Amino acid sequence: MSKQEFIVNDEAWAQDLEKGVEDYTDMLFEAVWEGTEELIPETLSGEPFCGCSTCFWREAMFFLVPKLIRGYEEGKIELED
Repeated sequence: MSKQEFIVNDEAWAQDLEKGVEDYTDMLFEAVWEGTEELIPETLSGEPFCGCSTCFWREAMFFLVPKLIRGYEEGKIELED
């Protein structure tokens, strides 16, 4: 069993964050699946997105990390001691 690394103090914020990353990555995958990669807006990382796991995790991290840091600073999440 793993130890919880952080505590969510704002469930609505966490749900919005989850929906945001899902919407962002879904948009990228849909463009790849439909063959419309040229219509993909610039990715958050500035790198092309082909749908591989490396691209997925890179874009998820670029989406999540700044928001998680901001959420921590605003008290929406806290690190477990």
